[in-house]
Amino acid sequence: MELERLEQNTSNEYVKRTRLLDYDDPSIQQLVQKRGWNNLSDQTKLIGMVYAFVRDEIAYGYEKSYSLTASQTLGAKRGNCMTKTTLLMALLRAVGIPCRFHATLVNKIILRGLAKGLAYKFIPEQLPHGWVEIFHKGNWLELEGHIIDKAYLQKLQAKFPDYMGSFYGFGIAVLNFKNPPNRWDEENTYVQDKAVEDDLGKFYSPDDFFRECPEAEQSIHRIRFNKYLIPAINSNINAIRGCQQ
Repeated sequence: MELERLEQNTSNEYVKRTRLLDYDDPSIQQLVQKRGWNNLSDQTKLIGMVYAFVRDEIAYGYEKSYSLTASQTLGAKRGNCMTKTTLLMALLRAVGIPCRFHATLVNKIILRGLAKGLAYKFIPEQLPHGWVEIFHKGNWLELEGHIIDKAYLQKLQAKFPDYMGSFYGFGIAVLNFKNPPNRWDEENTYVQDKAVEDDLGKFYSPDDFFRECPEAEQSIHRIRFNKYLIPAINSNINAIRGCQQ
């Protein structure tokens, strides 16, 4: 009943700052000011601009932690489902858009092609996964399509020009590879959701999720994942992009 009341009123819990959602950090405040997001009265347009920034200007890739602060991910200019979601949530809350964290587990198939041979075998069968839910025009909408940036997706589509339908691997899990539902048009957006196997619940913030499910952060610190798999995955992502970082 209490959660229902808060949802109906879009309580301060959905817009407040947390340790991970550090939208008062100078780098985030400067970004919001530079982009003029605080001056936009059209909520639909505002959400679209913030969403496109995180999707396309923060490259898809992995850091050595899932529980980075939003400002750390902004500084890294790279992130995966967990860290890009934290950044998107912080930016949305910075401009007054209520949002929450939805946690799930995905099948490791999303990393097929980015981790090869023995490296792929070492990956756990399920991986922690998260996305943003926003409260917009009286409804909760799921934003998951921000994880894969447009430049990487286009390179991937060029690499596999004959794939027209479903595609699983290289960070993608969709039914329409040529035209995935990853654009903001006031509806749900997705790019990895077809690999989801278990639902872990909805949380006011990523901080709440990591407190309740510490094994998610612990999983990335296993030596095989952190020391060997992450560099290999990022190297293969960069190879698809045609660049080295």
